[in-house]
Amino acid sequence: MDLEATKHPDFACAKATIGPDRADLRMQDALVGLFPQWLPSRKSCRKALDRGTVLLNGVRATTGRRVTPGDQVVLNLPSPAALDPGPAAPQFLQTKRTDGADFLFVWKPAGLATSGSGRLNLANILRFMASGDMEEMRRALTPNRGDALNGPQPVHRLDRNTAGWVCVALNFAAAESLGKAFAERTVKKRYIALVAGTLGAGSNRQPLDGKEAVTRWSPLAHGALPVHGTATLLDVVIETGRTHQIRRHLAAAGHPIVGEDQYPPPGMDIADAPRYTGHGLFLCAVELDIPAGLHGPGMRATGTPPRKFTRIRWVADALRRQDTEAS
Repeated sequence: MDLEATKHPDFACAKATIGPDRADLRMQDALVGLFPQWLPSRKSCRKALDRGTVLLNGVRATTGRRVTPGDQVVLNLPSPAALDPGPAAPQFLQTKRTDGADFLFVWKPAGLATSGSGRLNLANILRFMASGDMEEMRRALTPNRGDALNGPQPVHRLDRNTAGWVCVALNFAAAESLGKAFAERTVKKRYIALVAGTLGAGSNRQPLDGKEAVTRWSPLAHGALPVHGTATLLDVVIETGRTHQIRRHLAAAGHPIVGEDQYPPPGMDIADAPRYTGHGLFLCAVELDIPAGLHGPGMRATGTPPRKFTRIRWVADALRRQDTEAS
């Protein structure tokens, strides 16, 4: 897929060629899976067609138009301008980037959305910082090879209430390559979670939203915790990335994450479920490992869970032991 600027200065575009596997499909069907980074679902494809942002052989595409091998499809991509996120935004973000990489890792604090239409989200803050006054952040957010991507762009999401590493593309070529790595499950993601009750090693393969979902966990320690009586610190690995996957899978296993406010254990209403309040959700994306690709060299980052974890003595002890064993 080629990515380049169009004549309209506020847009970039992605191009694809129809292959034999899509021959004679209607446009609304042929578009599905053609641009997975930007149109991840059938619904998003239909919306793009309705908005007129899809061209077929240079002409606005319609849903019922049949395609043939060799047809050229262009998706116009709006690149929103950065907005001043205001005084509530973090003034500095922890980053990690390797020489030669057109992507980086950014540590997202809990309470900050990854993306959205407003000002106060990670995607907008990064776009603003990329042209801001802080030289260190500007350097970290500048691609080696610029293209039509108007500023850094997260290629996956973390829940608003989850702290941890987010992978951010710095140009379209990297965004496409990274999107493929996530889709092919070659990216490794590890989390730390504190859950209610005593839980041993296990997994949950319950499909979510009609799609395959796999979550595995192993206990690091058990200990006392107000409200719940006991809690378990878990090392969690996911093989898929569904919405609120870890939260939903652990709640379904009868051990919701401490601070959970949406997913109760089976047979219980969220309003009646015990909740350790005032500290947020005890879930953190502590490790992200990206393989090498067109986006650049492979890169791995690890991090330390927020202080709310380490304020609990037995949790802090368990995390120290894990760090010692890892080193």
